Amino acid sequence: MRVAVSSVIFGLVLAARVAATTYLPVSFDDLVKRADVIFVGDVTDVRPFVMQSGADTVVMTRVSFSVVDPLFGTSSLVEVFDFLGGQVGDAGMRVAGMPQFAVGDRHVVFARREQSINPIVGFTQGLLRVTRDPAGVDRVQTLDRRPLEQVENIGRAASVSVTVAAAPMRLADLRDRIMTGLRQAGRR
Repeated sequence: MRVAVSSVIFGLVLAARVAATTYLPVSFDDLVKRADVIFVGDVTDVRPFVMQSGADTVVMTRVSFSVVDPLFGTSSLVEVFDFLGGQVGDAGMRVAGMPQFAVGDRHVVFARREQSINPIVGFTQGLLRVTRDPAGVDRVQTLDRRPLEQVENIGRAASVSVTVAAAPMRLADLRDRIMTGLRQAGRR
């Protein structure tokens, strides 16, 4: 009983600390400069697992991407990243604001290879959603499904008074901006 109560208290304390997840806004230029790898990829697997960290049990989630368009830092067909949090049986951990993934999702990914709680540059800002419009054109949205009209909007707060819904940027246009940004940053 004492172990169960200790586990619950530890979980509540950890949840309170993790719920305060904050991160500074990053610009498009920051994404391009800080990412070790940039690609367009489809989520092919989302697999939570348990890891021991000293005396503590930590839940992580491993996300596998099929690389559709390698833009920088990869020539691999598959990229795999680990994120803090997930659910394995009775063991679970949730990190406020941590990206959630589903098999079949397509994303533009700006990531770091160093071990961290979240490899995405800017926590969620370096993870853009790709959707196909009714005309068959791939479009880009932020992770919270706001249309990305231009790369200069990355890292900016959402506009409160939007009167006309703008069309999200075309994936092809974002790809061109990424390649230009890489050249300007001396990374190509």
